[in-house]
Amino acid sequence: MSDSLSTDTDERLAAAVGQYALGELTLGQAAERAGLSRFELRATLRASSIELRMGSEDHEAAVRETEVARAVE
Repeated sequence: MSDSLSTDTDERLAAAVGQYALGELTLGQAAERAGLSRFELRATLRASSIELRMGSEDHEAAVRETEVARAVE
């Protein structure tokens, strides 16, 4: 059973990283979907050589990012 749980976790992380890399999710959103803190996801992205996007695209995205960050912490 732990192999199945590990596979599910790996798949969630891979999907979140992929969506972040494509610009479909913010760092906070991707972290939430992956079940990680944004700091843990940031470290994972750096280790995977995925470029971090800094700042929000617009005001609404900034508000969503703030809400997600508050929910995760």
